[in-house]
Amino acid sequence: MFKNIILWSFGILATLAFLFILYLVFIVKVSGVNTNKDNSVEVNGIVDDLYEGGVKDLVFKLKNDSKIYYINRALENGFDLEDTKSDLLGKEITIWYAKSRSNRSYHMTQFKHQDSIYYTEWQKPLASKN
Repeated sequence: MFKNIILWSFGILATLAFLFILYLVFIVKVSGVNTNKDNSVEVNGIVDDLYEGGVKDLVFKLKNDSKIYYINRALENGFDLEDTKSDLLGKEITIWYAKSRSNRSYHMTQFKHQDSIYYTEWQKPLASKN
């Protein structure tokens, strides 16, 4: 009887672990980031650093902001790291990023400097206050 209880408990724990792994794989990882305008947040800041991260991602670091903003695969889709650095380092930009579960890196949906929109994922870009 004790053996049956242990086997039954192990079966329940294994099933729960399997379901948790499925949750992580399909819900958290596969569910992607909602990049709609309604799910985007606007932030202004001065570009402190630009670098390559992930797989050809262009990563932005703003002064006095602990978050990291990135454009997915930007460096294989028309952006040049050195050109972007010379254009934007030390300049104020406006970023829109998608709300997500991440607490450190954020997917950019649009960014602009002065009146120029450098990047957008939307058919109709948003204007901003700067």
